[in-house]
Amino acid sequence: MTMQFTGRTRLLPYLSFTVLMVPGAAPAMDFKLDTQPQSGLKVVRADGRIQDGDAEKFTQIAKLAGRDNEGLVVLVLNSPGGNVEAAFRVVDAMDKVRVYTVVPDRAKCASACASILFASGERRSVMGTGTLGFHSCYRRDGKSYAADSLCNEIIAANAMQRGISQAAINRFVKRYGAGDMAWVGRDIACTSLQGLCKPGLLESRYTSQASPMHGLDCSKLISVQARLICGDEELTRIDRTLAKIYAQKMNASSNKSRLRADQRAWIRSSRDACDDKACLLRSYRQRIDELKRMPS
Repeated sequence: MTMQFTGRTRLLPYLSFTVLMVPGAAPAMDFKLDTQPQSGLKVVRADGRIQDGDAEKFTQIAKLAGRDNEGLVVLVLNSPGGNVEAAFRVVDAMDKVRVYTVVPDRAKCASACASILFASGERRSVMGTGTLGFHSCYRRDGKSYAADSLCNEIIAANAMQRGISQAAINRFVKRYGAGDMAWVGRDIACTSLQGLCKPGLLESRYTSQASPMHGLDCSKLISVQARLICGDEELTRIDRTLAKIYAQKMNASSNKSRLRADQRAWIRSSRDACDDKACLLRSYRQRIDELKRMPS
Protein backbone atom coordinates (compact mmCIF):
# COMPACT_ATOMS: atom_id res chain seq x y z
CA MET A 1 0.00 0.00 0.00
CA THR A 2 1.28 3.46 -0.86
CA MET A 3 1.57 5.70 2.17
CA GLN A 4 0.80 9.40 2.24
CA PHE A 5 3.78 11.71 2.25
CA THR A 6 4.33 13.51 5.53
CA GLY A 7 2.22 16.61 6.02
CA ARG A 8 -0.39 16.15 3.30
CA THR A 9 -3.23 15.36 5.71
CA ARG A 10 -2.36 18.42 7.77
CA LEU A 11 -2.50 20.61 4.65
CA LEU A 12 -5.77 19.27 3.23
CA PRO A 13 -7.94 21.99 4.84
CA TYR A 14 -5.76 24.59 3.08
CA LEU A 15 -6.67 22.96 -0.24
CA SER A 16 -10.42 23.14 0.34
CA PHE A 17 -10.76 26.21 -1.91
CA THR A 18 -8.10 25.14 -4.40
CA VAL A 19 -9.27 23.98 -7.81
CA LEU A 20 -7.58 21.90 -10.47
CA MET A 21 -10.17 21.70 -13.20
CA VAL A 22 -11.05 22.81 -16.70
CA PRO A 23 -12.89 26.11 -16.02
CA GLY A 24 -16.60 25.87 -16.74
CA ALA A 25 -19.64 23.90 -15.70
CA ALA A 26 -19.53 20.12 -15.43
CA PRO A 27 -21.82 17.54 -13.81
CA ALA A 28 -20.84 16.06 -10.44
CA MET A 29 -18.86 12.82 -10.48
CA ASP A 30 -20.96 9.71 -10.95
CA PHE A 31 -19.60 6.31 -9.88
CA LYS A 32 -21.05 3.15 -11.35
CA LEU A 33 -20.12 -0.48 -11.92
CA ASP A 34 -19.50 -1.71 -15.45
CA THR A 35 -18.95 -5.36 -16.37
CA GLN A 36 -16.41 -5.78 -19.15
CA PRO A 37 -17.76 -8.21 -21.77
CA GLN A 38 -14.40 -9.76 -22.68
CA SER A 39 -13.39 -10.70 -19.14
CA GLY A 40 -16.51 -10.39 -17.01
CA LEU A 41 -14.53 -8.13 -14.66
CA LYS A 42 -16.58 -5.57 -12.75
CA VAL A 43 -14.82 -2.19 -12.93
CA VAL A 44 -15.66 1.19 -11.41
CA ARG A 45 -16.38 4.06 -13.80
CA ALA A 46 -15.99 7.63 -12.57
CA ASP A 47 -17.44 10.39 -14.78
CA GLY A 48 -17.73 14.08 -13.92
CA ARG A 49 -16.41 16.79 -11.62
CA ILE A 50 -14.53 15.82 -8.42
CA GLN A 51 -16.20 17.22 -5.32
CA ASP A 52 -16.77 16.64 -1.59
CA GLY A 53 -18.22 13.24 -0.78
CA ASP A 54 -16.63 11.39 -3.71
CA ALA A 55 -14.25 9.46 -1.44
CA GLU A 56 -17.17 7.93 0.44
CA LYS A 57 -19.02 7.12 -2.79
CA PHE A 58 -15.93 5.44 -4.23
CA THR A 59 -15.33 3.42 -1.06
CA GLN A 60 -18.85 2.00 -1.17
CA ILE A 61 -18.89 1.06 -4.84
CA ALA A 62 -15.35 -0.37 -4.75
CA LYS A 63 -16.64 -3.04 -2.34
CA LEU A 64 -18.80 -4.37 -5.18
CA ALA A 65 -16.09 -4.29 -7.87
CA GLY A 66 -13.96 -7.19 -9.02
CA ARG A 67 -10.17 -7.36 -8.95
CA ASP A 68 -7.76 -8.01 -11.80
CA ASN A 69 -5.04 -10.68 -11.81
CA GLU A 70 -2.86 -8.48 -9.60
CA GLY A 71 -5.61 -7.94 -7.06
CA LEU A 72 -6.37 -4.35 -8.10
CA VAL A 73 -9.75 -2.64 -8.47
CA VAL A 74 -9.93 -1.01 -11.91
CA LEU A 75 -11.00 2.67 -11.80
CA VAL A 76 -11.95 4.05 -15.23
CA LEU A 77 -11.64 7.85 -15.32
CA ASN A 78 -13.36 10.53 -17.40
CA SER A 79 -13.30 13.86 -15.57
CA PRO A 80 -12.46 17.57 -16.04
CA GLY A 81 -10.94 17.66 -12.53
CA GLY A 82 -12.35 19.51 -9.55
CA ASN A 83 -11.62 20.28 -5.91
CA VAL A 84 -8.08 19.35 -4.86
CA GLU A 85 -8.91 18.45 -1.25
CA ALA A 86 -11.73 16.17 -2.42
CA ALA A 87 -9.39 14.54 -4.96
CA PHE A 88 -6.80 13.73 -2.29
CA ARG A 89 -9.50 12.26 -0.07
CA VAL A 90 -10.43 9.97 -2.97
CA VAL A 91 -6.74 9.03 -3.19
CA ASP A 92 -6.75 8.08 0.50
CA ALA A 93 -9.69 5.76 -0.26
CA MET A 94 -7.90 4.40 -3.34
CA ASP A 95 -4.80 3.55 -1.31
CA LYS A 96 -6.88 1.45 1.09
CA VAL A 97 -8.48 -0.46 -1.79
CA ARG A 98 -5.46 -0.72 -4.19
CA VAL A 99 -6.43 0.65 -7.59
CA TYR A 100 -5.49 0.39 -11.27
CA THR A 101 -6.35 3.77 -12.86
CA VAL A 102 -7.32 3.76 -16.53
CA VAL A 103 -8.20 6.55 -18.96
CA PRO A 104 -10.24 4.75 -21.62
CA ASP A 105 -10.41 5.20 -25.36
CA ARG A 106 -12.07 8.56 -26.25
CA ALA A 107 -12.10 9.78 -22.63
CA LYS A 108 -10.39 12.83 -21.10
CA CYS A 109 -8.92 12.97 -17.62
CA ALA A 110 -7.87 16.54 -16.88
CA SER A 111 -6.45 18.65 -14.08
CA ALA A 112 -7.01 16.99 -10.67
CA CYS A 113 -8.15 13.84 -12.45
CA ALA A 114 -4.81 13.52 -14.27
CA SER A 115 -2.27 14.86 -11.77
CA ILE A 116 -3.92 13.45 -8.61
CA LEU A 117 -6.33 10.56 -9.30
CA PHE A 118 -4.69 8.97 -12.34
CA ALA A 119 -1.19 9.52 -10.94
CA SER A 120 -2.10 7.75 -7.68
CA GLY A 121 -2.99 4.36 -9.14
CA GLU A 122 -0.71 1.41 -8.35
CA ARG A 123 -1.00 0.67 -12.07
CA ARG A 124 -1.77 3.37 -14.64
CA SER A 125 -2.82 3.04 -18.29
CA VAL A 126 -4.02 5.35 -21.05
CA MET A 127 -6.01 3.40 -23.66
CA GLY A 128 -6.45 4.17 -27.35
CA THR A 129 -7.29 7.84 -27.93
CA GLY A 130 -7.67 8.63 -24.23
CA THR A 131 -5.99 11.90 -23.19
CA LEU A 132 -4.62 13.50 -20.03
CA GLY A 133 -4.79 17.25 -19.39
CA PHE A 134 -2.37 19.18 -17.18
CA HIS A 135 -2.16 22.75 -15.90
CA SER A 136 -1.35 24.65 -12.73
CA CYS A 137 -3.42 24.64 -9.52
CA TYR A 138 -5.40 27.80 -8.95
CA ARG A 139 -7.57 29.38 -6.27
CA ARG A 140 -10.71 31.32 -7.09
CA ASP A 141 -10.40 34.98 -6.11
CA GLY A 142 -13.77 36.48 -6.94
CA LYS A 143 -14.11 36.23 -10.70
CA SER A 144 -10.38 35.75 -11.28
CA TYR A 145 -7.96 32.88 -10.67
CA ALA A 146 -4.71 32.97 -8.69
CA ALA A 147 -1.92 30.40 -9.09
CA ASP A 148 -1.32 28.18 -6.05
CA SER A 149 2.32 27.09 -5.77
CA LEU A 150 1.86 25.11 -2.53
CA CYS A 151 -0.85 23.03 -4.16
CA ASN A 152 1.51 22.27 -7.05
CA GLU A 153 4.22 21.20 -4.60
CA ILE A 154 1.85 18.85 -2.76
CA ILE A 155 0.77 17.25 -6.04
CA ALA A 156 4.38 16.83 -7.17
CA ALA A 157 5.37 15.22 -3.86
CA ASN A 158 2.49 12.74 -4.10
CA ALA A 159 3.41 11.86 -7.69
CA MET A 160 7.10 11.40 -6.92
CA GLN A 161 6.31 8.99 -4.09
CA ARG A 162 4.40 6.90 -6.63
CA GLY A 163 7.34 6.64 -9.03
CA ILE A 164 6.56 9.60 -11.31
CA SER A 165 9.43 11.98 -12.02
CA GLN A 166 9.08 15.54 -10.76
CA ALA A 167 9.88 16.77 -14.26
CA ALA A 168 6.95 14.79 -15.67
CA ILE A 169 4.34 16.20 -13.30
CA ASN A 170 5.72 19.76 -13.32
CA ARG A 171 6.42 19.95 -17.04
CA PHE A 172 3.30 21.97 -17.81
CA VAL A 173 2.74 23.86 -14.55
CA LYS A 174 4.65 27.03 -15.43
CA ARG A 175 3.40 27.19 -19.01
CA TYR A 176 -0.28 26.45 -18.50
CA GLY A 177 -2.39 28.45 -16.04
CA ALA A 178 -6.02 28.23 -14.97
CA GLY A 179 -7.46 28.98 -18.41
CA ASP A 180 -5.11 26.76 -20.39
CA MET A 181 -4.54 23.04 -20.75
CA ALA A 182 -1.74 20.83 -22.03
CA TRP A 183 -3.42 17.79 -23.57
CA VAL A 184 -1.27 14.69 -24.03
CA GLY A 185 -2.21 11.36 -25.51
CA ARG A 186 -0.89 7.90 -24.82
CA ASP A 187 2.13 8.37 -27.09
CA ILE A 188 3.49 11.30 -25.03
CA ALA A 189 2.13 10.37 -21.60
CA CYS A 190 3.59 6.88 -21.66
CA THR A 191 6.92 7.60 -23.36
CA SER A 192 8.03 11.19 -22.69
CA LEU A 193 6.70 11.65 -19.13
CA GLN A 194 8.86 9.34 -17.02
CA GLY A 195 6.90 7.07 -14.71
CA LEU A 196 3.46 8.52 -15.48
CA CYS A 197 2.16 5.31 -17.05
CA LYS A 198 2.67 2.02 -15.25
CA PRO A 199 0.73 -0.55 -17.27
CA GLY A 200 -0.30 -3.87 -15.81
CA LEU A 201 -1.60 -7.15 -17.13
CA LEU A 202 -4.94 -5.61 -18.06
CA GLU A 203 -3.38 -3.41 -20.75
CA SER A 204 -1.34 -6.22 -22.29
CA ARG A 205 -4.51 -8.24 -22.91
CA TYR A 206 -6.20 -5.66 -25.11
CA THR A 207 -5.36 -3.54 -28.12
CA SER A 208 -6.56 0.05 -28.47
CA GLN A 209 -8.93 -1.10 -31.23
CA ALA A 210 -10.63 -3.62 -28.92
CA SER A 211 -10.19 -1.89 -25.61
CA PRO A 212 -12.33 -3.17 -22.73
CA MET A 213 -12.50 0.43 -21.60
CA HIS A 214 -14.36 1.58 -24.69
CA GLY A 215 -17.87 2.93 -24.34
CA LEU A 216 -17.63 6.43 -22.90
CA ASP A 217 -21.12 7.85 -22.42
CA CYS A 218 -20.86 10.87 -24.71
CA SER A 219 -24.39 11.99 -23.85
CA LYS A 220 -23.16 13.16 -20.43
CA LEU A 221 -20.89 15.80 -21.96
CA ILE A 222 -22.26 19.32 -21.71
CA SER A 223 -21.52 21.02 -25.03
CA VAL A 224 -22.81 19.98 -28.45
CA GLN A 225 -19.26 20.16 -29.78
CA ALA A 226 -17.87 17.85 -27.08
CA ARG A 227 -20.62 15.29 -27.69
CA LEU A 228 -19.99 15.33 -31.44
CA ILE A 229 -16.23 14.90 -31.01
CA CYS A 230 -16.63 12.18 -28.40
CA GLY A 231 -18.92 10.10 -30.58
CA ASP A 232 -17.03 10.35 -33.88
CA GLU A 233 -13.61 8.79 -34.61
CA GLU A 234 -12.76 11.27 -37.39
CA LEU A 235 -13.51 14.26 -35.16
CA THR A 236 -11.58 12.67 -32.29
CA ARG A 237 -8.52 12.25 -34.53
CA ILE A 238 -8.60 15.82 -35.83
CA ASP A 239 -9.12 17.14 -32.28
CA ARG A 240 -5.98 15.29 -31.14
CA THR A 241 -4.06 16.49 -34.21
CA LEU A 242 -4.89 20.11 -33.47
CA ALA A 243 -4.02 19.69 -29.78
CA LYS A 244 -0.62 18.25 -30.71
CA ILE A 245 0.17 21.04 -33.19
CA TYR A 246 -0.97 23.69 -30.70
CA ALA A 247 1.27 22.19 -27.99
CA GLN A 248 4.24 22.24 -30.39
CA LYS A 249 3.59 25.88 -31.27
CA MET A 250 3.27 26.79 -27.58
CA ASN A 251 6.61 25.17 -26.81
CA ALA A 252 8.32 27.14 -29.57
CA SER A 253 6.43 30.43 -29.26
CA SER A 254 8.09 33.60 -28.01
CA ASN A 255 4.66 35.14 -27.30
CA LYS A 256 2.66 32.44 -25.53
CA SER A 257 0.05 34.84 -24.16
CA ARG A 258 -0.88 35.96 -27.65
CA LEU A 259 -1.08 32.39 -28.93
CA ARG A 260 -3.32 31.36 -26.01
CA ALA A 261 -5.62 34.33 -26.64
CA ASP A 262 -5.75 33.47 -30.33
CA GLN A 263 -6.66 29.86 -29.55
CA ARG A 264 -9.42 30.91 -27.15
CA ALA A 265 -10.79 33.29 -29.76
CA TRP A 266 -10.93 30.44 -32.30
CA ILE A 267 -12.81 28.24 -29.81
CA ARG A 268 -15.38 30.94 -29.04
CA SER A 269 -15.95 32.32 -32.52
CA SER A 270 -15.47 29.26 -34.73
CA ARG A 271 -15.50 25.86 -33.04
CA ASP A 272 -18.27 26.65 -30.55
CA ALA A 273 -20.42 28.09 -33.35
CA CYS A 274 -20.70 24.63 -34.93
CA ASP A 275 -23.52 22.22 -34.28
CA ASP A 276 -22.72 19.48 -36.81
CA LYS A 277 -19.77 17.37 -37.93
CA ALA A 278 -19.18 19.09 -41.27
CA CYS A 279 -18.88 22.50 -39.62
CA LEU A 280 -16.49 21.17 -36.97
CA LEU A 281 -14.27 19.54 -39.59
CA ARG A 282 -14.05 22.81 -41.54
CA SER A 283 -13.29 24.77 -38.38
CA TYR A 284 -10.58 22.35 -37.23
CA ARG A 285 -8.94 22.10 -40.65
CA GLN A 286 -8.86 25.88 -40.98
CA ARG A 287 -7.33 26.25 -37.51
CA ILE A 288 -4.72 23.56 -38.19
CA ASP A 289 -3.71 25.35 -41.40
CA GLU A 290 -3.47 28.65 -39.51
CA LEU A 291 -1.26 27.12 -36.82
CA LYS A 292 1.01 25.47 -39.38
CA ARG A 293 1.51 28.80 -41.16
CA MET A 294 2.38 30.65 -37.95
CA PRO A 295 6.09 31.42 -37.58
CA SER A 296 7.73 29.83 -34.54
